[in-house]
Amino acid sequence: MKGMRAVILFALLAASSCGAPTAIGSPASARADTSTQAASAAPSNPAGVPVPVAGAPSFRQIVGAAKVSEYKVVYKLSSTSGNDTVTGEQVWFFKPPKARFDFSATSQGQTGGVSLFVLADGTYLCFTESAQATCLGMSSAEVGLQQNSAALMQESIVDHPERFDGVLVETRQIAGQVAHCYDVRALAVTAAPLTDGRFCYNTRGIPLLQRFKTPGADYTLEATSLSFSVPDSDFTLPAQPTTLGRP
Repeated sequence: MKGMRAVILFALLAASSCGAPTAIGSPASARADTSTQAASAAPSNPAGVPVPVAGAPSFRQIVGAAKVSEYKVVYKLSSTSGNDTVTGEQVWFFKPPKARFDFSATSQGQTGGVSLFVLADGTYLCFTESAQATCLGMSSAEVGLQQNSAALMQESIVDHPERFDGVLVETRQIAGQVAHCYDVRALAVTAAPLTDGRFCYNTRGIPLLQRFKTPGADYTLEATSLSFSVPDSDFTLPAQPTTLGRP
C-alpha cells in the first residue's frame, strides 16, 4: 500500500506538470534554515530594479561555477498552463556530487509533496504520510526530475552549457544577492523544452530566477532566501528505500 500511495502522490505532481512544471516545496524542517547571506558590493538600487551591466561574467562562465557550488536555496513558484495555475515552493540542496529537491504543489485544490534525493548510491523519491516516511528507488535522476521542469532545466544547462545560448541583459538584486540575468534559448529542440526564458544567477552560478516558457506553459521560480552551507544530514534519507512493486 505504501508503494501505491507513493505512485498516486507522484502522479498528482506529474499531472500538474503536464505542459507546465511542478512545484517543489520544503517541509517545515527544510524551511527552518532560511538565512539569507547578502553579497558584497551590491548595487545601491531598489530591489528588483535593473541596473546597467558592467564587467559581468559570460553565460558559460557563470553556469560553469555551479558545478562546484554548495548551497541551499528556497524559491517561490508560479506556473500557468491554460486555465490551470500551480503555486508552491521549492527548496534545492546542493553539495556536489549530492543534490536534493523538495517538492510541493497546489493545483485545482489538490496538494502533494515529495523529496528527490540524488546520492552517490542512487536516486530516491521520498514522501511522508501521517508522519510516516517512505522512500522509493528511482532508475535515474533524470526520471525523477521529469516532474520538475525548473530543476531539469537547471541540470540541463549546467551539464550541457554548449546546448544553450545566453545573452547578458541586466544585473539586479534577488534574495540579497547581485543577480546577473541572461536571455537564454536552446540551440537544439532536444536540449530542453524551452522556447525562451530569462535566467538569473549570482557569481557562484546559483540560480536565483527562472522565468521561461515551454510549449503550452509559463513558469516563474524566484529565490527568497539562500545559504552557502549545507550539512550532510540534509542528504540522509528519512526511511529505508524500497523498490516500486516490492514490499
